[in-house]
Amino acid sequence: MSEIRVEHVSDTALIVAAARAAETQRPDGVVRDPFAARLAGGRGVALLGNLRANDWLGILVVGLRARRIDELLLQAIAEHGIRTVVVLGAGLDARAWRLDLPRDLRWIEVDFAPILDYKDGILASAEPRCRRERMAVDLTVASDRQVVWAAAGNEPGLILTEGLLLYLPARITEALAAEPPRLSGIRHWLLDIAPSAVMRHAHQERMEEIEKVRAPDRVEGQQILDLAVRHGCGLLARRDYMREGFAVATARGLNVPPEMIAEASANDPSGIYLYRMP
Repeated sequence: MSEIRVEHVSDTALIVAAARAAETQRPDGVVRDPFAARLAGGRGVALLGNLRANDWLGILVVGLRARRIDELLLQAIAEHGIRTVVVLGAGLDARAWRLDLPRDLRWIEVDFAPILDYKDGILASAEPRCRRERMAVDLTVASDRQVVWAAAGNEPGLILTEGLLLYLPARITEALAAEPPRLSGIRHWLLDIAPSAVMRHAHQERMEEIEKVRAPDRVEGQQILDLAVRHGCGLLARRDYMREGFAVATARGLNVPPEMIAEASANDPSGIYLYRMP
């Protein structure tokens, strides 16, 4: 298993699913996803097992991130009349199956065909809780994105980019901020900013593998927030999870490095953000 390496961005989806599965199996887990273990499969478990600090990945980078996104997503649907959710880079997200969503909500999952085919095969016997659709497109191709916005239509919509922006070139993230409100009814954007200190601690010597599948000219951290503001997005809500994550880690007997706490306390922008697009 130690020879298994991250070879494609889809492998990161397997790692995330495995981390959700690990948290789900714990009595004190911070997220509950009954589908995660099946989605992760043996490869996902092996990839996660290669990370020396995989407990940190499960708690903070995946578990609490997922829980906070769940909260803001359900809030946005209830308070802003969201009729269509477009999950960009959906990967092995199982929210359409595990959340209590409105039955008539359109849920459009966008990703590469192989990862969507894999998920459809695993969840073939499960029933989505909403009107789940799928679109196999490449978000780096302008014409593919136009197809997505056209499919989203003119009803009030939201785009979700969980763990995605680090893998996209800056120009594509710029396009995601500008195109949806101009070409569709999408007016809300739910995004996450990864806690960089925890990411480095979780991946440690495997960080180089992750970097190989990320976009070299990506925007990250505060740059993402600045980009959103530059495109006229207004902040509606934010959810932080670092302090809770440290408390959970301490309760589990994990070592919390002082430098990680210091970085998280020094204007760390990590968290979940809900924006109103112009």
